[in-house]
Amino acid sequence: MLNRLFGRVLPGLGPTGPIGVTVLVPGGLSHCLVDVILGQVPRNIWSFRFDTPVEGTNWHIWHEWHDMPFPVFDQTLVLFSAADYPVSGVAGGSAGTRYSVAVFGGESDEVLGLRCWHELLHGLPGSESADAMLESTTFLEFLQAHYPATYAVFISDPERFRHDPRPQRLFYTMLTNAFARRTGRPFLALPPEPALD
Repeated sequence: MLNRLFGRVLPGLGPTGPIGVTVLVPGGLSHCLVDVILGQVPRNIWSFRFDTPVEGTNWHIWHEWHDMPFPVFDQTLVLFSAADYPVSGVAGGSAGTRYSVAVFGGESDEVLGLRCWHELLHGLPGSESADAMLESTTFLEFLQAHYPATYAVFISDPERFRHDPRPQRLFYTMLTNAFARRTGRPFLALPPEPALD
């Protein structure tokens, strides 16, 4: 309510609907798989529309970033198969609100959804880095308050969980809800506590 009121008075505070992202899928990646991947990204923050990928017009190969297909315009996500566009050493990238995510094959739908969510989080202004899960004191406080069993296991050896989707989902939920709180958007429900071994 206050955000809407202040949005009428203060410049720069616009509507609090989802951020529209254009999705480009160059190559042979299945659109059914793309729908499954994007279905795991929170719709309280982002919405998606597809456009036709045209190399050199709305996407290009970013040679300075692992020869990765990358969008030309802001608020655009390129999803691609690494079989079509080989990259190594990275699975995604972002620059401002331009994002790229690779699908190597063999990843679970959950991992691919989290990979997209991760890159999109990089584009949220004022947010803690999506790369900071292991160093984030805010995340440790969040775990301690909401997921005490996870907290106890996580703090014993955080490095072990660097690429683990279970704490990643919790971290991304925390970051998403922090942005939602600042911008007047609906919150995500907290996921159930995962069993970390």
